[in-house]
Amino acid sequence: MRHVLRRWLCMTVCAVAVLVVAAAPAAWADDLNRDLLKKGMSLNDVIRTFGQPTQIEWVNVSGTAVLFVFYPTDKSDAVFRKDGLMLLPLGFVTEALAGWGKDFYEQNRSAQAPPGPSAR
Repeated sequence: MRHVLRRWLCMTVCAVAVLVVAAAPAAWADDLNRDLLKKGMSLNDVIRTFGQPTQIEWVNVSGTAVLFVFYPTDKSDAVFRKDGLMLLPLGFVTEALAGWGKDFYEQNRSAQAPPGPSAR
């Protein structure tokens, strides 16, 4: 039962995230004002404040879904895409901003749960 509820919650959060991202305006070209970032902000508040993210990614950390949204930046706490674009990752757990920046992203990526057994 708990597994079903967790899966339902993940699917619901994903669906809401897709709807919010699709309805938001494009991300601004300027760097984000990090003074406006506060832990606990909702995904809706972040998108209303900063616009549509450039990229999104889900990470599974020991059974907890962490949603990362990425915004263009020129600061040192960015992650780099293959095309050279620098992005600021913002991580959400159950639709609340849990942290941001390269260190927070890499810490959660390294803690990602390994994939389940493969079918043979």
